[in-house]
Amino acid sequence: MNQKEKLLRERRDFYRRTLLEEILPYWLNKIDRENGGFYTCYNVFGDQLISKDKYVWSQGRCVWLYAKLALAFCLKMTEEVRDICRERALWGCDFLERYCLIENQGAAYVLNEWNEPYRTGPERELCASSFSDCFVAMGIGAAGMLSQDGMRVRKAVKLLEQVTEKLKNHEFRTAPDVLPKGWNSQAPYMILVNTAQEIAQACHAVGLKPEERLCREICRYGVDMEKRYFMVGDRFLYECLDENFQAMESLYGRHIHPGHTIECMWFLIRASRYFAFEGIEENAWKIIKSMDAIAWDREYGGMFYYLDKEGKTPHGEFWESEKTLADGVLRDWQNKMWWPQLEAMYANLLGYLYYGDEEGFAEYEKYHQYAFHTFPHPDPEVGEWIQIRDRQGNPRMGKVGGRLPVKDPFHLMRTLLFLVESIDESMKIEEPFKVPETIEK
Repeated sequence: MNQKEKLLRERRDFYRRTLLEEILPYWLNKIDRENGGFYTCYNVFGDQLISKDKYVWSQGRCVWLYAKLALAFCLKMTEEVRDICRERALWGCDFLERYCLIENQGAAYVLNEWNEPYRTGPERELCASSFSDCFVAMGIGAAGMLSQDGMRVRKAVKLLEQVTEKLKNHEFRTAPDVLPKGWNSQAPYMILVNTAQEIAQACHAVGLKPEERLCREICRYGVDMEKRYFMVGDRFLYECLDENFQAMESLYGRHIHPGHTIECMWFLIRASRYFAFEGIEENAWKIIKSMDAIAWDREYGGMFYYLDKEGKTPHGEFWESEKTLADGVLRDWQNKMWWPQLEAMYANLLGYLYYGDEEGFAEYEKYHQYAFHTFPHPDPEVGEWIQIRDRQGNPRMGKVGGRLPVKDPFHLMRTLLFLVESIDESMKIEEPFKVPETIEK
């Protein structure tokens, strides 16, 4: 066994312990026992519920997470803990189906404490974000996979079809980031790729072969559209293009989002491997390596939140129609958010495990050290991370990206789970793992 293999064995157990003994116990009781649904609006320290609103994409994410945890035998959790995750997933799926879907429209954007959807955004819409459709579909699909319920998986496929049609008909809503009229965002295609792959896996698990083929077709469409945003020799990914899918020179048109880019690239890599798509992995890995090169803060460490496409401080003139978005880039670009560091850690480890890229391993190690030094709460009894930091790494109060009062477990628990799965799959490790003590319901 070489030193890297030994280290990865240790890291596998470390990620398991972090997930099962610190992060999961914090979140399991963050539920509305009276009205249903999950509470996710906490301050950055995780010690105060600041709103009982229920953002629907977080509700879908929580259902997906608990279903995946219940199915993840690589975690070697106790059966009692696994049963609690299963209960949360199916209970949450009931909530999604009962309260979060609006007939003939899709998923609501946000519900109040009593599960009533309310209007938001510049057009005062109930369904202000089609990203909610995607996460609800992922949640329902994962719950259907968990319970071997083909009807639920079919419902997830139907939602996937509907959101694909919205995208093709230019009806995909992008709140909280509402783009100027005519602009095209890469984010809808990115989430479509991931949603299609997740639901395809659910279809496979319950034996829905035609539906699985449909998911493959939708994923292929998302991949092909995503490639339009690869620019300058596959060096980076534009977040936005104009109505003709051409680059723009305004401040927000020029900006890049390194963490988002890296997350998108591992979506493409995983989807390409699952569906046997050709001609995408090499380019996606090249962009990950490019982001590693330009997005790291050499003075204080960590990944910048936003940058100009040249890898510099965001700059340039901007139109009035993009002022709110441009102001957000200028305000937040130096911040160190927890989730881009996690996406970079996972993506670079995949680069090493899939392609044997030694630079990928070095980048993985760099982000691992930074993330676990910077974000965990100093009080281990809290059991969550302080997720928003300034450039120097100090806690920063405020909403995520300055937009939403949301603190949900998605990126952190997904990354920990996928790290354990990836290391196990690559090393075929079957050693016993000491499970944590009982987690209180």
